Amino acid sequence: MIEQSVPLSFADGVLEAHPPHHAACAWTRPAALAEARLACEPPVAELAVTDGADALIVAFKVLPFVRGPLPVPTFGESVTPAARAAFRLLSSGEGNGVLHVLRGEVDDFIVFARTDAAAVCVGALSVAATTLTVRFEDVWRSLPPSARAFEYRVAVLDDNGEHVLEGVAPDARITLDVKANGGFMLTFMPLPRHGRGA
Repeated sequence: MIEQSVPLSFADGVLEAHPPHHAACAWTRPAALAEARLACEPPVAELAVTDGADALIVAFKVLPFVRGPLPVPTFGESVTPAARAAFRLLSSGEGNGVLHVLRGEVDDFIVFARTDAAAVCVGALSVAATTLTVRFEDVWRSLPPSARAFEYRVAVLDDNGEHVLEGVAPDARITLDVKANGGFMLTFMPLPRHGRGA
């Protein structure tokens, strides 16, 4: 195991080791390499999302390494309104709860959730037209017991418009069709439990 540290820098989009004869792969501990990458990532000055592929690049290759808030995104005409809302949820950061990536493929799609005390928001972004299923129990189990409810009202914003689902249980599976460069956003709002005494 190599214990020496190799200074790294970011220049013209290339991660370089210094002195040059040391290869960047000399970092044998993943945490050390991640820390070095964080230190040399350039700040994001502008954020143009022209299509679903750009959105996924931000999701998988920018967000995990950027420090500080991202600039307000500009969207291309092909990005659907639902995908724009989902992308804003994904990239919003501070004050919008904890981000959980539920599943995804770098060049295909992402399904994620942001959780806070008031609601759970689940979003998705896709490059191609597809059908995606949200298993709400995957998110529900990660909530602290005090934040779990047994029934939810779900506000749905998808590529076909907006609607509301009532009385959704924690083990619900919601399947939605997504257009190319599209997405969706589901907001799970807990409903009070009626008729149960303490």
